[in-house]
Amino acid sequence: MAQTDGSALIAKSIAKEGITTLFGLAGGPIVEIMGYAPHYGVRPIGVRHEQAATFSAAAYGYVKNEVGVAVLAAGPGVTNGLTGAHVAFDNCLPLIIIGGSGPQTGRYSGTFQETDNVPMFRGLTKMSVQVDSAARVPEYMAMAFRKAKSGRPGPVYLDLPSDVLQGVVEEDDVKWPSNYYTDSVPAGSPESIKRAAELLLSAERPAMIVGKGVRWSEPTEELKGLIETLGMPYIPSPMGRGFIPDDHPLNMSAARSVLMTGADVILVVGARINWMFDFGRRFSPDAKIIHIDIEPEEIGSNIGVEVGIVGDAKASLKQLLAELEGKTDGLADRAEEGPWLASLREKSDSNGKAIQPLLNSDSTPIATFRLLNEVSKVFPRETIYSVDGQMTLATGRQVLQSYTPASRLNSGSNGCMGVGVPFAVGAKLARPDAPVVSVNGDCAFGFNAMEMETAVRHGIPIVFIVNNNGGIVGGNLESRMGLPEGYDERVATYAPDIRYDKIIEAFGGHAESVSDPDDLRPALERAYQATLEGKTACVNVFSEHMETMISRSTRASALMGY
Repeated sequence: MAQTDGSALIAKSIAKEGITTLFGLAGGPIVEIMGYAPHYGVRPIGVRHEQAATFSAAAYGYVKNEVGVAVLAAGPGVTNGLTGAHVAFDNCLPLIIIGGSGPQTGRYSGTFQETDNVPMFRGLTKMSVQVDSAARVPEYMAMAFRKAKSGRPGPVYLDLPSDVLQGVVEEDDVKWPSNYYTDSVPAGSPESIKRAAELLLSAERPAMIVGKGVRWSEPTEELKGLIETLGMPYIPSPMGRGFIPDDHPLNMSAARSVLMTGADVILVVGARINWMFDFGRRFSPDAKIIHIDIEPEEIGSNIGVEVGIVGDAKASLKQLLAELEGKTDGLADRAEEGPWLASLREKSDSNGKAIQPLLNSDSTPIATFRLLNEVSKVFPRETIYSVDGQMTLATGRQVLQSYTPASRLNSGSNGCMGVGVPFAVGAKLARPDAPVVSVNGDCAFGFNAMEMETAVRHGIPIVFIVNNNGGIVGGNLESRMGLPEGYDERVATYAPDIRYDKIIEAFGGHAESVSDPDDLRPALERAYQATLEGKTACVNVFSEHMETMISRSTRASALMGY
């Protein structure tokens, strides 16, 4: 009889789920998983740091609408993945982290890289367990995939001791679970749907908020149909963009604050009313909230709701549209001509005009608004943007547009820096036909800049852009506190004129450095062309110093209502 081991069963389990890519850094005792993976049709992507493995896997899953998989070596390799679990947990991204550990037979004896991993991950995952035998690997893997993608998605940690991975079993004795998913999706209760429809029909100033939670059912037609049927303006969360194209005339992101404070009925779909929406404190006290979410405990969090609909976004929106059918004649036209949309459009137009000088600035060093405006003109509509940093992210939110589902990646609700480069790697592998652009502040870029080598080595054509403003905003100590006399050691600003593009040049990628605003577009066009030819590119842009950037972006953010 043929025999197999735990590592092979892990690889085969991943393949059985239809997953074709995993991310990891080869090391004991998980190296054999990466070795077996190609034999089952799974491509292992070897990264430079385990944190990047979890980030790339999370982005891959989000963009491809499946579960991302990361495998981490024992000890420090596993602990390096904790931040990735935190990002996935906080942003509800389905991710399976497979971590190696010392042998079960040597527990608490001081074996090499022995750590008690399961408790560390318990507060950052939907499930954190240790696999107890090679024979049960398929059972645990099925459990992990079901847990990661069911209901509200999230990360799962599986701890694999070395003796479990190396344990040998008879192939014929292995039990492979089947039929462990349901095809049914939870729908909203008819009573709640009816009440929501009544509120929307009677609203004078309706509005909708779209969150990234809609990704998993992708109700693009339903979202668009609803806003157009009701003439209802909407705003997306930062990663909720693109499910309705950003250039839709009912997108009022540029009048975000006016929409939130003025709406009398607000439909929230797949979004959490957390700090991104000021916990609902900017909503009118009289506003009636309709909240659709697959997670019951999310409804009513931070703000009371008039109607809570627990259900799948697509299914619930279909129900709502059916309930509205035949009852909205002329409503879209009346709303179009009414004072509510007129006031939002007026504010949106005035805010847009206010930032035009920044978008077209010829100042040097280069204005960040000008940089991102040129990016928006060079790359096509289907581009996936991974944006990282603080001021770079804030400016990108106002300038870069998204037009397709799951085409906007950023630090998400926990503001983790360092995601931009590895997120782009995962995104490009998930959607290889779409251009992928990673825009990073110089500080954020530094966290995982070496993953550009990962992209070059694996032939992953991405344009990496460094907004090189010479420092970090969050630690802007030098300007706020001043420096003692004779003390010249800089904490929050970096050495001037760093050529980050030289890093990718050393790896064999396409490198550009720009200091003149007139050179921006040609450099970006050459970088884009390089990716079309299969090369990875980096454009280093010497931009306005962070203090100037803070002033401009804060002023623009105030105008835009952020």
